[in-house]
Amino acid sequence: MNNRDIFENTVSARGQLKDSEYIKYTFKEGAKLRVLFVGNSITRHGVKEEIGWTRDCGMAASCLEKDYVHLVVKGLEEKYGPVSYCVAQAVAWEYGFNQDGEVLAQFAEVKDFDADIVILRIGENSDMELLKTEDYYRHFDYMAKFFFNDHCKKVVTSLFWRYDPIDVPIQKVAEDNGYTYVRIDQFGERADCKALDEFWHGGVAKHPNDKGMEEIANAILKVL
Repeated sequence: MNNRDIFENTVSARGQLKDSEYIKYTFKEGAKLRVLFVGNSITRHGVKEEIGWTRDCGMAASCLEKDYVHLVVKGLEEKYGPVSYCVAQAVAWEYGFNQDGEVLAQFAEVKDFDADIVILRIGENSDMELLKTEDYYRHFDYMAKFFFNDHCKKVVTSLFWRYDPIDVPIQKVAEDNGYTYVRIDQFGERADCKALDEFWHGGVAKHPNDKGMEEIANAILKVL
């Protein structure tokens, strides 16, 4: 069953960050664990006042500390001590996923980060016209293998707003390759997990609020 919110997400996939900000590193002294997050606006969206978004964090968390990235990091640090992490905001892959290596070249440097855990939390902005003609399974598989290394814990999530033409191949890629698959689309069906009354812009409001971010983070932490 598809969630119509995916069609009502009017937050543009373009211009979510300045060109130089799509990769961000946070290094912690004494860290023995490195985590790479690959995502879209739910992972990180820069300030965009014209849509009423005035934060630089996962949309639509109330602050940086409340988005799923930083909740996952917090949870890991409670278990393992300091965690260094990298956020790769890869929305460019979503609207150009058929370009494979060409579009992913801009993220080549994250391979040197050599993460111990890689979390792919991406897909909602995938170009709908390309979906009609392209093999999404093949392109998602290519992207996953680009970001994963040979020793990392490999985690793939579903979409927040379920959409079978994207979700089905994502899950199959995970299953075929032995990646850890985490469902989060159930939270996208819940009004209490979205910022419906917090923003005037309908697209922003359909993103996960603090409760939604907490649910996403907890679902991911359960497999780590």
